[in-house]
Amino acid sequence: MLPGTLLGRLVLGLSVGWCVLVVAILWVSLRGGSDLADEINRAHLNYESELIARNIQQSISLRLETLGRIADSPVSALQVGKPLDQGRPDDVQARLNAHSALMTLFDSAFVTDAQGDVLAFSPKLPGAVGLNVADREYFRFIQEVGRPFVGRPIISKLYDKRPLIVMGVPLTDAQGRFAGMLGGVVNLRDGRFFLDLRSLRIGQEGYAVLMTSDATVLSHPDPNRVMQDTPAAWEGPLLEKALDGWQGTGTGRLVDGQPALMSFHQVWRPGWIVGVFLPQSQIHQPIVDFVRRQWWVAVVVVLSMLPLLWWLLRLGLSPLRRLARQIAQVGQGDITRITLDTSLEELRRIAQTFNSVEHARSRERMARRSRQAYLDAVLRSSPLPMFLADLNGRITYVNPALESLTRLSAAAFQHRAWLRRLHPEDRSVLFALWRDALNQGHGLHRQLRFQCGDRGMMWLELYTSQVMNGDQPQGVVGFIKDITHLRAQQKRQLWEAEHDPLTGLLNRRGFDRRLSETFQRFSEHGDTASLILFDLDSFKPINDEGGHALGDEMLRAIARCLEGCVRRDDHLARLGGDEFAILLPGCGHAQAVRIADQVRQAVSQLSVVHADTRYRVTASLGVSCLRADDDEAQAVVKRADAASYEAKAQGKNRMVADARCE
Repeated sequence: MLPGTLLGRLVLGLSVGWCVLVVAILWVSLRGGSDLADEINRAHLNYESELIARNIQQSISLRLETLGRIADSPVSALQVGKPLDQGRPDDVQARLNAHSALMTLFDSAFVTDAQGDVLAFSPKLPGAVGLNVADREYFRFIQEVGRPFVGRPIISKLYDKRPLIVMGVPLTDAQGRFAGMLGGVVNLRDGRFFLDLRSLRIGQEGYAVLMTSDATVLSHPDPNRVMQDTPAAWEGPLLEKALDGWQGTGTGRLVDGQPALMSFHQVWRPGWIVGVFLPQSQIHQPIVDFVRRQWWVAVVVVLSMLPLLWWLLRLGLSPLRRLARQIAQVGQGDITRITLDTSLEELRRIAQTFNSVEHARSRERMARRSRQAYLDAVLRSSPLPMFLADLNGRITYVNPALESLTRLSAAAFQHRAWLRRLHPEDRSVLFALWRDALNQGHGLHRQLRFQCGDRGMMWLELYTSQVMNGDQPQGVVGFIKDITHLRAQQKRQLWEAEHDPLTGLLNRRGFDRRLSETFQRFSEHGDTASLILFDLDSFKPINDEGGHALGDEMLRAIARCLEGCVRRDDHLARLGGDEFAILLPGCGHAQAVRIADQVRQAVSQLSVVHADTRYRVTASLGVSCLRADDDEAQAVVKRADAASYEAKAQGKNRMVADARCE
């Protein structure tokens, strides 16, 4: 009989299922053994390649040190009293043969003179003595650099045409001059140096390869690949990185195309690379064999347990299926509560808890509907234009105040028709600020232009705030304010702050700001600019005799006169009293001088009349330009002002130009 509690039934079902799970875990574990085998073999291959590279490096160092000790013997003549260029060939041969240690390290050794002619070769080989090696890379390097050298693989010039590598050191005479070289030869095919490496095997099919940094094979289990380029099957990211100096382990393909682990290490001094290769089939084969042996056992166990597990779980969970059907009926509104007839205490408690939660949810839904009704009433009756939007920027609600302000209906807002009403310059900025506000979790405050139907383009101020549900944002509430009148007032105040109310020209504050902007463009981009400063001659009698009203009339006439003498982009300013300035951005000095003379003539033709008396004025003008050595904007003002004073000192009604601008 089944246990009377859900816990008992679940324990029984899980116990039966655990037996099946153990088998499955065993199978998965065995499959995971392949990854473990890969990791172990990677570490092993990396160790093997590093060890081989270290041994080769030590072998090369030993051979070069041995050659160096022999070459550094007294009088640099292989330990015999006469230098190489004074001894007989037989004598040099005898001296070379006396160094038996060379034959244990090299397949052969030789001595050349300073011209590259071989004087001695051991063991003797027909044609070796007298052979000239001056064209060989190793001889040229040792002759020019004077240091030990391991050459690239070459083909022997002798009749046997053997592939070989030459290691050599320089020989010097008593004065330290190059007298020849002592070289050791390593045979690539059957030399002792590579014998152990060629015979090395990693497992049954793994092997090691030695190559140069230019991809020439030096040692390979297949002698036919020696002195050949690396096989095309090896070419890939690992080999390319190894040829560039990388060391490490990865996966690639062998010559026959099968995948393999590859480990590369550098032999730095001669520029060689050790590669160790292990087929992945060798790595995984033990795991595969074991899994195959255990597979049929696992299949029989799983197949025999599946029907029993299915029957037990179906029988044990039948009350849960009835509970699920009743929960669905509650959700559809067919019933209001669950009435579950079962002997399981746990399911009865679940039904009671669900009924309590559902009752609380019903009360919450009613309260939420009530709050929503209040909120809708507040939004509809608010005189402040408001809207609601989701996190994607779609407007879901607008109140009547916003419809009245924008002349757009709620449906038009929901269908994004409002986007076409935004000013093009504000549209992209608003989108970017909206996304930033959502991402950063803060509100948005922005002034923008909006086409409000027959009311035209208006300035609106936007405020938004995120609606949070705990820590999660649910949407956005926004407020709109009409600031068109305020913007117009601010614009008017800004104009009045920078303009002279009498003439409408810039005042000193407006002139200084534009001068600073012009100087900044000149400093950053080299945009040239010129400046004209002048004050009026004979202006005081107009004020004294005709009064300030007559003086004001003359100043307004001069302002209108100046507007006809300059370009649209030039800046006219009244700096105070009868002092005027003309800032000419992008204007060269010669053109500025012509404009100044035109202004001088135009001003001299103006006049005002008071009490049958005609009053005239003239202008004393100074012209200057921005210079590369100016460290502030006021420097050009000082030069133009000085030129203006000089013009007045020369007799008035004159124009003086800054000579340094010519």
